[in-house]
Amino acid sequence: MTSSDRSAPSESNPKATEALRPIDADYQSIFENANVGLYRSALDGRLVRANPALAILNGYASEAEMLEDLRHNGNEWYVDPGRRAEFHRLMAQQQSVRDFVSQVYRMKSRERIWVSEKAWTVRGPDGQTLFYEGVVEDITDRVKADAELAAARIAAEAASEAKSTFLAVMSHELRSPLNAIIGFSEIIANRIYGPDDPRYFDYAEDIHASGTQLLSLIEDILDMSKIGAGHMQLRETTVSVPNLATSVLRLFAANASKAQLALTMQFPDHYPVLRGDPVRLKQVLTNLVANAVKFTPPGGSVMVGGDQTADAVRFWVADTGPGMTPEECARAVEPFVQVHDSMTVHMGGTGLGLPISRDLIALHDGTLTLDSAKGAGTRVIVALPRGRVV
Repeated sequence: MTSSDRSAPSESNPKATEALRPIDADYQSIFENANVGLYRSALDGRLVRANPALAILNGYASEAEMLEDLRHNGNEWYVDPGRRAEFHRLMAQQQSVRDFVSQVYRMKSRERIWVSEKAWTVRGPDGQTLFYEGVVEDITDRVKADAELAAARIAAEAASEAKSTFLAVMSHELRSPLNAIIGFSEIIANRIYGPDDPRYFDYAEDIHASGTQLLSLIEDILDMSKIGAGHMQLRETTVSVPNLATSVLRLFAANASKAQLALTMQFPDHYPVLRGDPVRLKQVLTNLVANAVKFTPPGGSVMVGGDQTADAVRFWVADTGPGMTPEECARAVEPFVQVHDSMTVHMGGTGLGLPISRDLIALHDGTLTLDSAKGAGTRVIVALPRGRVV
């Protein structure tokens, strides 16, 4: 349906009017009762007829109200101004258009909707072009459904890719410790170096470390599955975050010393006691400190601290590692993604630590955010609502 910016009345066409009288009489009932918009427009784009369905589609109570408004205001129909020129080009070239899909304005409210148009040229007995006629159908729901279908398809493709990534990661992460367990246990079982070689003790430690790594991987996968299925339940009690942080830093003291890292803690006096699941909050702190230790080069530092704002009680883990770009920060909280570069020593893992931590904090009604910049380290901030203060 076309309309000019400001339509001025044009001279009537007696020949066109005479030719239309029998058509109007035969099809008036169809015109009035059709559930799709029907219109007739002059060659200059001025709308001269509109059935009730088209008037309602455009927000008017009647055809007369719609024509009067357009006569004075000339409301533009197409959201994209180029669509009107394209409509006229196709009409001039083909004498008709089909499935002309456009985003348009409801002329009275200026709400945006999607329509499909079919239009044709009407000629008189002598072949002279008299006017245009057309059908307008509101397809907003269909366009939305198509968009949702496309989004679902993209999500399904992403899920398929995530599944492939998961299988690839698991294949590598599970095979490595399993190979170590099998290989070292065979050496010990077969006494390859004799009955009393001291290397067997080292291999036993390697078997223990590999078994612990396997258990950690499996627990991460199970936690992710429980959270995704909505089966993760918190066992809440009173929690002292500084006490949890002390316990966690003690776990990493030996690794940090070996990696030449300084571990420090900084909580203000009177830091509040919180209500939460101490096991899960400790798991979060453990994941965050493990990442910080893993990706901080020798000579750096890792700090666990906390503070309060007007709306939240926060704790955080900061490191002096290579840092991340905003894009890398977004990827870091995706399952099975590991962000590292040439400055980072990659030490394995499923890449589930941050996603699991984020979801566990969400179960506590809190948020986990990354504050990082390339070359300036990373700080992972956990904010819990003040309603959790005991």
